[in-house]
Amino acid sequence: MLSLSPGPVALEHANEISKYAEMWRTCNDIWDHWGVVKGLEWSQGLLAQFQTAAAWAPHIAPGRWPDSDMLPLGRLGPNPGLGKPRNTQLTRNEQQTMMTLWSISRSPLIMGGNLLELDDWTRSLMTNKEVIAVNQHSKDNRQALKDGGLVIWTARPQNGNGYYVAVFNTSDSELNVERSWKDLVNKKGDYRIRDLWERKDVSRSDRLTVTLPPHASVLWNLYR
Repeated sequence: MLSLSPGPVALEHANEISKYAEMWRTCNDIWDHWGVVKGLEWSQGLLAQFQTAAAWAPHIAPGRWPDSDMLPLGRLGPNPGLGKPRNTQLTRNEQQTMMTLWSISRSPLIMGGNLLELDDWTRSLMTNKEVIAVNQHSKDNRQALKDGGLVIWTARPQNGNGYYVAVFNTSDSELNVERSWKDLVNKKGDYRIRDLWERKDVSRSDRLTVTLPPHASVLWNLYR
């Protein structure tokens, strides 16, 4: 496998780089911050990665993976490469949002923290088999909607049954979301909803309705 990390690959070279490499970095180094940090303007925050991932989504294909960089989760140490040893500065909502975005955009899941010092919360993020299945076994991954701080991605299981829907609140205030399924998956209907992070069926509905705290997300599987 050839993985290239020349810094962010220019989008206009997508066809060329995907011809020769299986993975390629789409952004500058990702670190444990949401937005732009003074003095670290070169570092890609989580918020900026939404636009980058959406731009690269058309180039996701079997054996061809746009790489959103490491996951700076858990304990960053003993030598993190930037700053002092520390626990990730991302909130729990932001950590789950990062894993959700990386999973539904099929970015390689590369742990950037210390595996020998995994806490229970970080372990739960890294080992949720239903979330990992989205990363490993989905297709037609795309940003379906962006409206202010609301971002919604959709994908389909590779077996073709149902849909994956990831809903993100990228704003700094609580967000109430209500949308028709037809606006997102091009099909009206009454769907069962499985919460992949909670690993349980939560409801049945003919539309998307959810309230999200700042920087939070949900990842659902819709099925009949």
